[in-house]
Amino acid sequence: MRLISAMAGVAALALAHTASAVTLSPISYSPEFQVELDEELGLREGEYLRAEITEAVSNALARRGASLGAGADITIEISIVDADPNRPTMQQTRGRAGLDPLRSVSTGGAELHAVLRNASGEVVGEVDHRRYDETLEDVFIPPTTWTSAERSIRQFARKVADAYVEAAG
Repeated sequence: MRLISAMAGVAALALAHTASAVTLSPISYSPEFQVELDEELGLREGEYLRAEITEAVSNALARRGASLGAGADITIEISIVDADPNRPTMQQTRGRAGLDPLRSVSTGGAELHAVLRNASGEVVGEVDHRRYDETLEDVFIPPTTWTSAERSIRQFARKVADAYVEAAG
C-alpha cells in the first residue's frame, strides 16, 4: 500500500514538473517567404499559416502537459521559412487567368524552423522541419489550399513539443 502511495506521489511530481507554461513568440517569416507573400500568395495566407502553427504547437505542447503563457521558463521562436500551397490562393487566381481554384492542383508543403530559449535567452534547442510532396500522387485528394503544408506543420509541432520536453527536463 505504501509503495502504491509513493508511486502515485512520484507520478504527481513528474506531472507537476511537466505541467508548465511556454511562451510562444510571434511567428515570423523568412525574408524570401515574406516577398512571396507580398508578391504572389497574399498576406492573408501568411496569417492563416501563423494561426495553423500556433494551434498545432499549442495542441502538441498540451499533450506533453505544457500550455502557452507569458513569462515562462522556455520561449519558442518560430519562423516560416517557406510554404507552397496545393491549390492556388485567392491572390494567385486573381493574378493568373489560367489558374482554376477548384481544378488546379500542385505539390505543396512547408519548411519551418524553431529556436527554444531559456529564461536567460540561451538557446536550449532548435528544430528544423521540411516536408514537401514529391509528386502529385503524394497529395491527398481533394486537397484544400494548404493540405500538405498543414501536414508538415503538424509534424513540426510534434518535433517542437519533443524539443520542449528535452529542454525543460
